[in-house]
Amino acid sequence: MELTRLAIDRRSPERAPLNAALEVLRSGGLVAYPTEHFYALACDPRNPEAVRRLFDAKGRPADKPILLAIAEREALDGWTLGVPEAAHALVAEWPEGLTLVLPARGDVPDHLHAGTGTVGVRLVRTPVAAALTRAAGGALPATSANRSGQPASGDPDRVAQQLPGLDLLLDSGVLAPGARSTLMDVTAVPWRVLRSGAVKTADLGRFGVPVEIEEQ
Repeated sequence: MELTRLAIDRRSPERAPLNAALEVLRSGGLVAYPTEHFYALACDPRNPEAVRRLFDAKGRPADKPILLAIAEREALDGWTLGVPEAAHALVAEWPEGLTLVLPARGDVPDHLHAGTGTVGVRLVRTPVAAALTRAAGGALPATSANRSGQPASGDPDRVAQQLPGLDLLLDSGVLAPGARSTLMDVTAVPWRVLRSGAVKTADLGRFGVPVEIEEQ
């Protein structure tokens, strides 16, 4: 399928490009969409063939799990076994730019958690990402739209160049620069920062749980 690029307003996304993206996702295709500072790559997370295409497009090793975006905290119920008691206050606030690793439900497809038994979830707030995620059923892959080993990009031209297997690019123009999300495992105490990013470890101290830095 040839790449289709559709302009979309990053602050007030139009219905037509969102509907087009939904059609591509439902047919097993790949969609790049804007988040806060970078473009993300999505497919139907319950479709193994679509996820395989996503891995192939990125050149991503099969043992690397895929992060999910949600737009509502209630969507956690469909993908996780719940929030550990120590993380309830954190999830209630959920600082922007924080991806949480939580225990995965038993029916979460193996191709998403890569045998780890956990799933990384980010609460997205930007209008396009939130609208697309809600319309798609509550959760979408949120892996960065780039080849593995290359930096995430907020430039739609670069995204299109790097991912020849992409079917649809929701183009909001060049995004404002910023840090990637902080990735933190909260399945046990102490919490473990697996990737430093937008939310600083020092800022997490107010939740009263010890935090260790364990970069992957």
